[in-house]
Amino acid sequence: MTATNRPAAGAGQPAVQPQPSAATASSGVGGAGLLVATRVALWLGVQLLLAGLLVLGGAAPFGQALNEAAGWWMVYAALVDLGTLGVIFWLLGRDGRSYRDLLGPPTGVWQVALGALGVLAASVPAVVFSGELTSARYGEDTIPPMFAILDVPPLASIFSVLVVPLLAELAEPVAYLGVVLPRLEARLGSAWLAATIVVLVWAAEHALYPLLVSGGGLDLEFAAYRVGSVLPYLAIWTAAYYALGRRLLPIMAARWAFNGGTAAALALGLVE
Repeated sequence: MTATNRPAAGAGQPAVQPQPSAATASSGVGGAGLLVATRVALWLGVQLLLAGLLVLGGAAPFGQALNEAAGWWMVYAALVDLGTLGVIFWLLGRDGRSYRDLLGPPTGVWQVALGALGVLAASVPAVVFSGELTSARYGEDTIPPMFAILDVPPLASIFSVLVVPLLAELAEPVAYLGVVLPRLEARLGSAWLAATIVVLVWAAEHALYPLLVSGGGLDLEFAAYRVGSVLPYLAIWTAAYYALGRRLLPIMAARWAFNGGTAAALALGLVE
């Protein structure tokens, strides 16, 4: 998009204006929709497949099987992120771009480290909000089901600590902030509107991992809790993306430290 057809700055626009790349202009929102649809389909499909195998094997009825399959969500998340990366690289190949193009301007190691510390510090209000929401929903001495249900073999726990958080950072923020967001900006002409849509869709995706059954049906209260608990994090990380000049590496590093630390605490039994 050239300077002559880029939306002019004005009221309601953020300080950092949309700067879609050539890949953004050529791919449009179709690529964004494909990415989101892929992640949704994989989150649902893998858990349902695991539950179906348990049912076919006679191990449990469907509802119980779905909950047992949910216990592996931090492991099978790798399949979701590998599928996401597959779509990202397919789009990049189609548009003649590279993965590095999605990460923003060149960023030195010190910038990544300092930026990651800033993102972690900015995330403190989200940590407090999420903690209060968890306490209100599950009490002071009970951890949320998506952590409490984890009961997998040691090798799976190691995989969820060492591999899954890395794959998540290579796929999830790149998909939403590096691919979906700029395409929406280019289509809508409003960075604020595009960012709001991205945050809401990104949060809504969390309702799917994992799916739980309660009282004979899907646990919609848990799904709503999942969305509400991550919403402030995603809003802060999206704002940080703009504040850091559209540099993704500091956000990816901060998320890796946060999510990897959480996975390690669970695997080591530090959270009970």
